[in-house]
Amino acid sequence: MDNLRILLYLLLFSLAACHPEGSHVKQGLDKAAQLMGQDPDTASILLESIQVDQMNEAQLAEYYLLRTQADEDKNVLHTSDEQIQKAVLYFEKHGNAYDKSKAYYYLACVESDLGRKEEAGTHFMEAIRLAALTEKYDHLTKVCKRCSLYYQRNGNFDEALEMERKAYASQLMLNDTKQQSPLLLSSALGVLGVLSLLLGVIWQKNRSVRSQLSFFKEEMLSKRVESDQLALQCTHLEEKNQSLQIQIYESSPVISKVRRLKERVHTPSKAFAFTENDWCELLQLQENIYGLVSKLKTMNPKLTEEDLRVCAFLREGIQPSCFADLMKSSSETLTRRISRIKTEKLPFADSKESLEEIVKSL
Repeated sequence: MDNLRILLYLLLFSLAACHPEGSHVKQGLDKAAQLMGQDPDTASILLESIQVDQMNEAQLAEYYLLRTQADEDKNVLHTSDEQIQKAVLYFEKHGNAYDKSKAYYYLACVESDLGRKEEAGTHFMEAIRLAALTEKYDHLTKVCKRCSLYYQRNGNFDEALEMERKAYASQLMLNDTKQQSPLLLSSALGVLGVLSLLLGVIWQKNRSVRSQLSFFKEEMLSKRVESDQLALQCTHLEEKNQSLQIQIYESSPVISKVRRLKERVHTPSKAFAFTENDWCELLQLQENIYGLVSKLKTMNPKLTEEDLRVCAFLREGIQPSCFADLMKSSSETLTRRISRIKTEKLPFADSKESLEEIVKSL
C-alpha cells in the first residue's frame, strides 16, 4: 500500500509537470510540504523528483528547508549545513516570523548533529522567540520538545525541564484554540512528560550529589588535618610572638628608667626627666603587651594623654610621690587626680580596688 501511494503521488506530479514552466515546481513543493507531517518518506521521494534548475530563489529556499525537514523527521543524521544555511539566508531577508522560526529551528537541528553546541543552542532560542510571535502553537511545541531533547543529550537537565514546561504550555494553547475534546488527554500526557523529565533530573542530580559528597568528605578530612596543623603552628607562633614582645618590653631602656623610679622615695632628679619620645614609647609598649591604651579608651574615649600616662606608671607599680614631678604636679594633686580618673572617668566608682589594682587587672 505504501508503494502504491508513492507511485500515485509521483503519477500526479508527472501530470502536473505538463503545466506551464514553474507551476509544477510549486505544486510539487506544496504537496511535499502537505505530506511531510504524515509521510516524510513519500515527501522526500517527491522532493527528489523535482528539477532544481527550474526553481526560482524562493522555491529553492523552500526546497532546501523541506529537504532538511524530511531528514529530521526520518531521524537521518545531518552531515552538512550547506542547504539549510542557504534557506536561512533567504528567509532572513524575505520570510515572516514563522518562516524564520522554521529556518532557525532546522539549522539548530543540523548544528546539533554536527556537534556545534553553542550555535545550536543560540538558534534554538531564536526559533522559539520567533515562534512565540506567531499563533503556530503546534510549531512552538515541536521546537520546544526538540530543544529539550538537545539539552538532555548535553546533560543540561534544568534547561531541558524548562523547555518541557514551555512545550506543555504551548500545547495547552493549541488545544484551547482548536477546542478539541482530547484536551484532557493531551494535557495529562504533557504533565506526564514534565514529571518524567523532572524525575530524571532529580535522579541525575542525586547521583551527581552523592559523587560530590564522597569527594567533599575526603576533602574535608584532608582540610581538617591541614587546619589542625595550621592551628598548632599559629599557637606556636603566637607564643613566640608573645615571648618576643615580653623580651622587648623587659629590655626596653624606657621601662628600665621607669622602674628605677621605684628606688626613689623623694622627687626624682632631672636625670629621670621623661621626653615626649619616652612617653610615646612607654604607652606603645604597654599597648603591645597589655592592650592598655585601647582598653582604657574603650571605657572612656575622652581620657586625656595625661590620664593615660598616669595609668601607665601605675601599671608599673610606681607610686604618685615618685612620678609627681614628671607630671609637673604635687603628690597630693596627683593623688586626687588618680581618684577622679577612677570614680569620674572610668566606671569603677563603687569598686574597692585602687586604680593601680584595676589597671594591672586589665
